[in-house]
Amino acid sequence: MAGCGCLDYYEQVKEYVFRSFAAVDNRVVPLHLERTVEWLKKLYPRADEALLIAGMAHDIERAFREEAVYQRMFCSDRAFEDRDFLDYHQQRSAKIIGVFLDTLDCPAEISKKVQHLVAHHETGGDFESNLLKDADSLSFFQTNVDLFIAVKVRETSPEKVRNKFSWMFERISSPEGKRLCRPFYEQAMARLAALDAGGSGDMSQSVENR
Repeated sequence: MAGCGCLDYYEQVKEYVFRSFAAVDNRVVPLHLERTVEWLKKLYPRADEALLIAGMAHDIERAFREEAVYQRMFCSDRAFEDRDFLDYHQQRSAKIIGVFLDTLDCPAEISKKVQHLVAHHETGGDFESNLLKDADSLSFFQTNVDLFIAVKVRETSPEKVRNKFSWMFERISSPEGKRLCRPFYEQAMARLAALDAGGSGDMSQSVENR
């Protein structure tokens, strides 16, 4: 595929990401990644190709997950917020996408920026890393809540899922991102509260994609 001029780098990365998750029969993460890119474009219409590639590839490690590492994370008191696991996830995702970009003969400045953004998408630290983090959170509340309500609550605990929801919302840097995300967050927390109260956690009303 090196030197292929038929697709831009973003499209080739998208193809690679979808192929990688299809190989492990995971349909949730690709949807999350697509929505992250959509939110990046909404939050920052001037987003360049490197930022969009980072949005599409930031969770690529999940397609190559080392189960032993994942299980150690579950055993952690902080579970989904475990800083060691978050760093592992960021850094390994950055390395995987960097290796793939090398196969495309991607310009060094693009690859370097993509890897930097992916390596900081959980914690942010600069303008574009914060944008990616915020878009990641917005997409999370649109695409991942069902999984956490139906599965992760049983795998860990309602408290750990509640902490995950709070952390994903509170880490949003921009006031606009917080405003856009608040309805999704409040609905997720209401569903979790309903589950705690003995309900199914289902709510018929959905939040519009504002």
